[in-house]
Amino acid sequence: MPVYEFECQDCTLRFRRTLKMGDHTSHPCPRCGTDAPRLWEGFGGHQFAHGGTAPANSGVHDHDYPTADKAVGRDAELRWGEIHEREKVKEAVRKLGGTSKLSRQNGQGYVEYTAMSDAHMNRRLSVYKEVKEALVRGDAIIKQ
Repeated sequence: MPVYEFECQDCTLRFRRTLKMGDHTSHPCPRCGTDAPRLWEGFGGHQFAHGGTAPANSGVHDHDYPTADKAVGRDAELRWGEIHEREKVKEAVRKLGGTSKLSRQNGQGYVEYTAMSDAHMNRRLSVYKEVKEALVRGDAIIKQ
């Protein structure tokens, strides 16, 4: 929907409203209530409200009708940004814990990283070896 801009003649308040397409020559001022005339600027005097990463009807063909390569490229840029931010967090945890070993725990809507001690790491490796040997022998593995 287009965004129209108005300016009140009485209190000089400038305000914007998102309204349906149409002939909106004035709109009630939110401060004093008098009819404020519409400002006519640029091409047609309105803009389109933005939604998402690429607004519809932006006037730029590549944004309105992206090819699959461009759409995937935008998503890939966002994803790489997330990966780089996660690496910064992991590096800070490593520095704070004084080790390169990390433990990851997934929560609802978040991922938490903690530094692992050598004892914790050795215990994880021994459990891994026990499970691997049990699978080779064909034993049933019961989660404790």
